Amino acid sequence: MHPYRIPIWLSVLYLASGTSSKEIVVDDADPQIVYTADGTLSSEWTTTIPSIKPEPIDVTQVHAGTTHRGVGSAKASFEFTGVDINVYFVLPNFTTLFSPPTFSIDGVMQPDRIKQAFLDGNGEKIVYNAPVFGKSDLSNGTHLLEIAGIAATDVTPTSYFILDYIKYTQLEPSSQNNRALIIGISTGACFVSIAIATFTNQLI
Repeated sequence: MHPYRIPIWLSVLYLASGTSSKEIVVDDADPQIVYTADGTLSSEWTTTIPSIKPEPIDVTQVHAGTTHRGVGSAKASFEFTGVDINVYFVLPNFTTLFSPPTFSIDGVMQPDRIKQAFLDGNGEKIVYNAPVFGKSDLSNGTHLLEIAGIAATDVTPTSYFILDYIKYTQLEPSSQNNRALIIGISTGACFVSIAIATFTNQLI
């Protein structure tokens, strides 16, 4: 005589793992930033802290003590993997009008926040750690930031800008990456759920 066999169905559920984020600061001197210019007065990058009058730039207030000054059609490109990005300049104490550089993400021009600051001028006050551009809600993937100056024309002044550093946010697996493995055992007359194990980075 064979024992009575109860049919059993198993179901497995994995709970989604969590994520956390980290903020990464990239100094202007980081080789990940690619600088291009033709080397003429209408398109150049210089790494010497500019000597500005009447108030010189205080090197102790710039990130890592370095800056990149772009003139004319000078361009900077930075590829990153993250979900948002912010660009910080040193705004010089100029009353002379300059054209602000343009900002683009993945080849698409973006609204910028530096234009009014350039138009207004800062008088005799230098602004450090000035957040001149920010883009959030990016897809979690690799993106290209481009900062491009403008060469002077008969009706448009040249660009002049001082890049200090870039910040971006990157997602990473959470240290509390817990997943519960649930097995449901159905006998037809009742349903029993049994928690088999909990994972952190490996089965405990």
